[in-house]
Amino acid sequence: MKSDWIDLGPLSEFPAEQPVLRKDDAGRRFACVLRGGEVHALDDRCPHQGYPLSQGALRGGVLTCAWHNWKFDIATGACSFGGEPVRRYATRVDGGRVQLNRAIDTAAEVRRLVAGLREAILRDEPARALREGLRLGALGLHRAETGLGSLHLAFEVLARDGAERAEHGFDHGLALLADLCAWIERGWVPAEEAFVVAVHAVGEASARLGPRGKGPGRAGGRSPLARIADFELDEPEKVSEALAAERRDEAEARMRELVEVRGVAGARRALMPFVAQHLHDYGHGAIFLAKALELAGRFSGAADEVLAASTVQLAWATADTSLPPFAATRAALARVAELPLSGPEGAAASAASVASVASVASVDEAAAAAPAGSASTRAAPLDPAERAAFEAEVLAGERPAVEATVGWLARGADPLALLGAIGHAASLRLARFDPAWEQRLDAEVGVLDVTHAVTFAEAAAALGREALPREAAQLAVLAAGFVGKLRAADVAHVAHVAHVAHAAAPAGAAARAPGGTLLQAAEARDVGGALAIARELDAAGRRRAFAELAPFAAFDAAVRPIFTAHAVKTLEALQRLESSDPQPDGAYLEALLTYLVPVRRELHARRIAAVARKFMADGRPPEGLY
Repeated sequence: MKSDWIDLGPLSEFPAEQPVLRKDDAGRRFACVLRGGEVHALDDRCPHQGYPLSQGALRGGVLTCAWHNWKFDIATGACSFGGEPVRRYATRVDGGRVQLNRAIDTAAEVRRLVAGLREAILRDEPARALREGLRLGALGLHRAETGLGSLHLAFEVLARDGAERAEHGFDHGLALLADLCAWIERGWVPAEEAFVVAVHAVGEASARLGPRGKGPGRAGGRSPLARIADFELDEPEKVSEALAAERRDEAEARMRELVEVRGVAGARRALMPFVAQHLHDYGHGAIFLAKALELAGRFSGAADEVLAASTVQLAWATADTSLPPFAATRAALARVAELPLSGPEGAAASAASVASVASVASVDEAAAAAPAGSASTRAAPLDPAERAAFEAEVLAGERPAVEATVGWLARGADPLALLGAIGHAASLRLARFDPAWEQRLDAEVGVLDVTHAVTFAEAAAALGREALPREAAQLAVLAAGFVGKLRAADVAHVAHVAHVAHAAAPAGAAARAPGGTLLQAAEARDVGGALAIARELDAAGRRRAFAELAPFAAFDAAVRPIFTAHAVKTLEALQRLESSDPQPDGAYLEALLTYLVPVRRELHARRIAAVARKFMADGRPPEGLY
């Protein structure tokens, strides 16, 4: 560190035990205190809101800000009451004159600011976290080309910290972080506002928890995970084996080593067989894995923690399709296991097979047409009539959905083409959601349940593009069965728009003024008006609409972090589905509006109480979708 000493004046002008203000020729301000024969110098701006510390009071070596009572140790800059510490500068006395070194030890300053940022996340203090993040950015260490600007390092710290402390692994806050980073890079939302939302979403879920398994308040207090001594690079399937056996510590440790030696691609390959076996945690297994892979790809310094957290989440996840209600899906997956879908290992071969569009008429013909050991021949994308018929089967219920999917796979259909159609069907299902479910006290059904069908379909398509052919086929069956299973959530479609608009509009809300924008209709919670505007848009207009609605979804549509996370990830999933759809229409935007615009209760106190009372009275579960 190169020194930068400046003169602050004669020592005689520094009264003992009293803060005084000194400035340099650039106008920078320093709060200086002579105590015990030494001059201590702090940044004069209180790190809370910038008020001058030189106007504060000193007592026992502690300088107190006169505005909000924050207290700082003048010998270290540490904050004993309030929040973040204040920067301290080295001083010396030479020839009776006080000198101050303005130079900053960048490495030490990074450590100080990262520690402060992590403490702010730990305490769920978004304002403090943002200030520390901006101070990190001011050091000029960020990579501007990433699109996150001066907050890049702060976002990476947030990803790593959130993943390290996530009690049961990758969660909604981290998924939200992945999408918000993408939105910042597209210019949809400002980085500072997005950072505040992300910090709160991550911080609320893990407030005051230490690293997973050994922090304060944790049972057991197990030691940090040891390295797996016998780890074999050519046996990534051992991660899935550990997950299936619920050997969580082993699975997490193996994943850390796998990321170290094989990177993100190795982690994806190890987890895909497990994720493709079942619908996990109402779709969260695939949804969170897709987001974890995005975060790990964006923040290499956090990749090991992020993918370890994803592994932990899968280790705790319920395999929904192993439970009684999903018998049809299990039977369909068993049939898929018998189809000749084997192909060469690796994403490149899988991606190449997507381009193969030769149509075949039967399973036997498909097997004969595909050379041994190669990817099975894929059919061309479904034509509009075929796709409409397939989507009708998907929407008809679980059994018709999975049987239709297996039938198309047997005829050589590309699983990715099927997943595209399933994503469109999921959008229709979300647009048809009956809000009466959310008014019932005997049910635990909400619109968030149905958004999972959309986000799972999109995640399955994203994972499927890098999967082996059989894994992609399994994902298609899971997505179809999930969308079909939620049929009970539909309202009568004929009266849907009027019903939703009436049920969701605030009391006394005025109708949309002529010429109003889609965002204005959303902000007024005018569902009917928003849908009317959306139906007038062409494809380019719909693409702009997603960007226009993004700040509303991130900052205004909800209060609780889990609701904000669902608003963001549903918007992102729907716009990705529309962008990748060869036959895009307005279904994706309409689904978003019918979900995003209504005012929705975020705490069902009466329902929670009613369900608990009912259970205690009759021991029966609440009404559900299946």
